[in-house]
Amino acid sequence: MKKTRDNPCDKIEIGNKTSQKGVSLVKKYIFEDIILQNALNFTREVIEIFGDLLNEGMDITRLVARIKEITDKLGSEVIEAIIEELDRIIKEDKRRKEKWIVERKDKKRLTTILGDIEYERTYYKSRQDGRYTYLVDDALEIGRHDRIEKGVKIKLVENAIEESYERSSKKACPEELSKQTVLNAIREIGEVEVKREIKEKKEVRVLYIEADEDHVPLQEGGDETPRLVYIHEGREERNGRNVLKNVYYKAYVGEKAEDIWIDVANYIEENYKEEKIEKIYIAGDGAPWIKEGLEWIVKSRFVLDRYHLNKYVLKATSKEPKYRDKIWRAINEGDKEELKKVFNELIKVTKEEREKEKVKEAKRYILNNWEGVEIYSKDKDVIGCSAEGHISHVFSSRLSRNPLGWSREGLKLMAKLRVFSKNGGDLREIEWGKKENINEGSYKLTKKQIKEAVRRVKTSTNEKINNITVLNMGKVTPIYRVLRAIKYAQVI
Repeated sequence: MKKTRDNPCDKIEIGNKTSQKGVSLVKKYIFEDIILQNALNFTREVIEIFGDLLNEGMDITRLVARIKEITDKLGSEVIEAIIEELDRIIKEDKRRKEKWIVERKDKKRLTTILGDIEYERTYYKSRQDGRYTYLVDDALEIGRHDRIEKGVKIKLVENAIEESYERSSKKACPEELSKQTVLNAIREIGEVEVKREIKEKKEVRVLYIEADEDHVPLQEGGDETPRLVYIHEGREERNGRNVLKNVYYKAYVGEKAEDIWIDVANYIEENYKEEKIEKIYIAGDGAPWIKEGLEWIVKSRFVLDRYHLNKYVLKATSKEPKYRDKIWRAINEGDKEELKKVFNELIKVTKEEREKEKVKEAKRYILNNWEGVEIYSKDKDVIGCSAEGHISHVFSSRLSRNPLGWSREGLKLMAKLRVFSKNGGDLREIEWGKKENINEGSYKLTKKQIKEAVRRVKTSTNEKINNITVLNMGKVTPIYRVLRAIKYAQVI
């Protein structure tokens, strides 16, 4: 039946499936009409789904999918209506007329987490300097060339931190997005880092630094070694398990060792009272870039990662396991001479030349890192190193475990994002790249305008609800219950 402008909801036929297109049928109506029309269409579609459930049967997964589909559609249609209403308010504003001349109306399509929206907005020319802009887009911080809303980009990046670009694109919104779109969102956000708010520098007696690197294949061939360094204050028990206390992660890709340690030294200086620190332990596998930290971090001592120490002990004794306990006894007692004696004996009894080389390699490794070995027996504050587990959890699970190749740029950005996430960072709280063609402050609603717009919509909508035929028939139907609830609960 034909709907009038004064009361488009007056004679809606619930069983009429021609109204399924929702707001697209009532674009010509004013904002209040659109909101009511959407509420009615949503209610009708929920009832139809309920009927399908009873008649055809439906599992919970399909039910949730159907409901999400119509709620997303409702949300996107309401957003379109709100933006066009804001555009109308701006167009009718006396202040706008003094500063901006109407040029034309244009459509814009934007992908949101609810799906694609399309709305009309007015294009203006400034009376003062001749520049052009869409004032409603400026007010909502929508860039001239934006095709994807920031919320979708955040979802894309958040998902990509944990899984592939392809999977991330499928989960972010109902629309199909490419892997390149995910990479573009990551590029837009750039290198991010959680900056801790420092009210007062902390006092600690002992500080711990652990470091390791991953080996990640590149698209161009070869590999890159992203480096992970994390600073903490020791271990503490939490929920029945030991965790690192106040841990902070840092990622480096392509930086020189000295630049890494200068950055770490600056972090310590910014966050801790260095004069109160008695000892700093730098733990790792003994790689030169890790040991270089001893030159830059004051009061620092090297600790060899027991994981790598054990790996070399196992390698040396693979054919002669009876020597394993002797080697560990010498290590645990910090007896360097006894350790040399055991290794020399092991070399003599090893027959195969290849195995003999393994023993010699293990001997060199342990003796070259002896300061980091004996410290376990001499210093009660040493707690070991968990770098191997952290490199797996923070880097490898996303960067190198699956057979994929990275660009150098993509690898660096993702490594930074991984530690940003582990440090508790929130992408919604950081500044993204500057929006192009946004005239900051070009238009802002006054409190008086806002109050008047809300009053008008509320009054007009309540009047239309009172005039809806289905509420005055006396017959109790599902849609009657919904609309009556809206009316008397004063939702609108």
